[in-house]
Amino acid sequence: MARRILVADDPGPVVDAVARDLEERGCAVDAAPAPEAAARAASHRYDAVLVHGTRKAVGVVPALRAADPLLPVLVLFLDRKEARARGAVAEGADGVLVGPLTASSVGTLAAFAAKLRDSAERMAELEAQLATRRHSGAQDLAFLKKLLFVEVRRSRRYAYPLSLALLEVDGWRSLAQTTAAARTALLAEVLRLVTASLRDIDIAVPLTGDRLVVLLPHTRAEGGLRVARRLCAKIRERAGSPALTASVGVATHGGDGTVSFGGLVKRAGEALARAREAGGDRAEAAEPVKKHRISIG
Repeated sequence: MARRILVADDPGPVVDAVARDLEERGCAVDAAPAPEAAARAASHRYDAVLVHGTRKAVGVVPALRAADPLLPVLVLFLDRKEARARGAVAEGADGVLVGPLTASSVGTLAAFAAKLRDSAERMAELEAQLATRRHSGAQDLAFLKKLLFVEVRRSRRYAYPLSLALLEVDGWRSLAQTTAAARTALLAEVLRLVTASLRDIDIAVPLTGDRLVVLLPHTRAEGGLRVARRLCAKIRERAGSPALTASVGVATHGGDGTVSFGGLVKRAGEALARAREAGGDRAEAAEPVKKHRISIG
């Protein structure tokens, strides 16, 4: 199926040239003046919208975001002078291309945008599945583990903070000297306690026989450490036998630079080791915690 691209600009040589380059690469192209682009995006499904960064285009990027949150928005500047003069137009866009524009560069940008759209739609589908599973009470560990990787990639793309907590039941080896069914029941109870203490956007998944990984989107280091301490308290104060405590290591991606799921787990594991060495029943952060006026978690 041909990619469908919307070009937001008044009719003229720029629109004609961009449309020609895209059509040569098999794209279907529509054009609309910038003030009308959001309405067009709301009524049609596009793989991407290319905005010519002129004065008339000011304000169109937020409007396009509101019309279709999954739509990749890319801003084109004919040259560096235009980019410097109109750079504010690109605020909130997924990408910027500064001329001189070529057929190859425009086509590559459109292909990149289509991949962004596909990725965003897959993420939205996963989130809808997660909401259904949470509502129904179903547990699908393979699905949840896949969602962990998706959420880390989302943090990298949209540059928002993300904390990962690695929780381990203290003294698990001695506690686990029972039947496999008893060990499974004990870990399931810990998972229920943890899940009940989290927001609906957080994800808790068994990682190994004695560890859980908890992903906290939009959460800085301070908030992640606060959540981890709350989890320790919930497990410590649980009713029933045997008595349980837990150690937790927290690693945080601040929203800038690169991040990977494996890297977060490694840093959280190092913090977890420090918590165990300090006697357990506590949480440790991988990075220095800076206090913010507003902290989610």
